[in-house]
Amino acid sequence: MDKETEPPESSELISRRKFLIFLGILFGIIILGLSLIKNAGVKVINKFRIRSIEQIPQFDFAAWQLTVEGLVDMPFTLRYNELLQLESEEQVSDFHCVEGWSVNEVKWKGIRLKTIFDRAGLKSEAAYVTFHSGSGIYSDSLSINEALEQDVMLAYMMDDEPLPEEQGRPLRLVMPRMFGYKNVKWVNRITLTEEQEIGYWERFGYKIDGVSYP
Repeated sequence: MDKETEPPESSELISRRKFLIFLGILFGIIILGLSLIKNAGVKVINKFRIRSIEQIPQFDFAAWQLTVEGLVDMPFTLRYNELLQLESEEQVSDFHCVEGWSVNEVKWKGIRLKTIFDRAGLKSEAAYVTFHSGSGIYSDSLSINEALEQDVMLAYMMDDEPLPEEQGRPLRLVMPRMFGYKNVKWVNRITLTEEQEIGYWERFGYKIDGVSYP
């Protein structure tokens, strides 16, 4: 049977098959594109998937300062060498990202928030603490009680080395009970407030408590 006499059903079957093949290819391209978008700008360093909306602030050892301000009796600043002289502690804790991945048993060294609060002296109305990144873009906050949990710290070392710049050098918040977006990097300013300030990602719908496990 020549082409002119080919049954209509056969032609329709071939057309349908071509359409399904085209649809499958198109779907594959879309999935690949979404994957590339999702992973754009992601670097994997020591099992951490590094994705940031900030450029890494330049760290000048001699010029860097940590400022503590707001509802405190004695606002103060600390230079990096002064920070290292404060009472320090070490801990091993897990890191959880809201995207669904974790890094277990990360070793941190730093100072507890109680050390900062005791030095500054909190006013009675101080109920929350906001951590600001040196980029001037990112911030997030905790209640005073959350900040005083036993495994919350401002870390300047990770796995027995100074913090890598991608991990927040020279100082970052470590809050193991909450997702990574609460763990502010490149901290250079701490503000005590009466009301809780909304963090960067929370303005886009992330939960303000950031709890990753009970």
